[in-house]
Amino acid sequence: MGEPDDALILPVPEAVSATYLVPVATPPEEPAVLADMAARAVDRVVSGPARDLAKQMLAGPLMTIEAREVDDLPPLPLDLLTAFGADAPQVGRVAGASHVVTVSAGFRPGWPPAHEWSARAVAAALAGVLDADLIDAFQTQVLTVDTALRSLPDAEGRVRLTDWILIPYSPGDVPGEGMWFTTKGLGRFGLLELQTHDVPPQLTRGWGATLTGVARRLLRTWSDALEPPGEPAFLPFPATVTVTGHDIAVAYGAPPEKGSDRAAELSLTLDPSPNPDADSFLTIAPPEHYQGLPGTYYTRVCATLFGDPVR
Repeated sequence: MGEPDDALILPVPEAVSATYLVPVATPPEEPAVLADMAARAVDRVVSGPARDLAKQMLAGPLMTIEAREVDDLPPLPLDLLTAFGADAPQVGRVAGASHVVTVSAGFRPGWPPAHEWSARAVAAALAGVLDADLIDAFQTQVLTVDTALRSLPDAEGRVRLTDWILIPYSPGDVPGEGMWFTTKGLGRFGLLELQTHDVPPQLTRGWGATLTGVARRLLRTWSDALEPPGEPAFLPFPATVTVTGHDIAVAYGAPPEKGSDRAAELSLTLDPSPNPDADSFLTIAPPEHYQGLPGTYYTRVCATLFGDPVR
């Protein structure tokens, strides 16, 4: 059976990687000693699937631990760390670091994100031993040890998607035409990030939740398409998505509530970047059959999903 004529053809990366930084104020041990230290700490503070994956990766070639002087690295982006939620003491500790321990891991795209779970688990375990914070390099975000450990999968392998993606938003390029929303985190799984233009400013909270639910639904579709593991360079992907209240609840790690079967339809288009160093996007928009203003449709979507317009 062939694919739908309107299916999107998305690129599939050969591999995806995760990098976490642990800035410290004193010279750390050699990498081999750090790896042994990490293995012992992971046993103490990590549980469930993340512990097993982290120990497997520590023992194999898919994970590396390095220690370097700050002067040998590009400057740490203190302004971006602040923009993504770091408080003044955290920024001060990063600014005062003399060395950085780097934990990196790679894996295939899709689910589970073994590289992310393992690298974050090892970096958090090391940060706990070294009395330091850790930086998620993908999102340029400082995490405390407790925050990082809480984000790891539970005994059943469940995680909150909101611990792994952010929804940045800003005014659009044209004044008066609404907000520009994006995701930052789907690239961890090899999927393109999402964007929406012309979102009414009063829907900031509601559209952020909606886009999180869309991300959860598309991530499931993406991961299912990549099973069983193979080496496809491209995958057909549906050009429409139906997001439900259940998708949003699961993405936030909340039990489904009354009305979780409410659903809204949205379209997807592929917007590749002409700049190889810039992000390409999957753009979320009203369905093709809709003839009105995008902002009016997004207001209707939020009303449908949440029962009333969400502001």
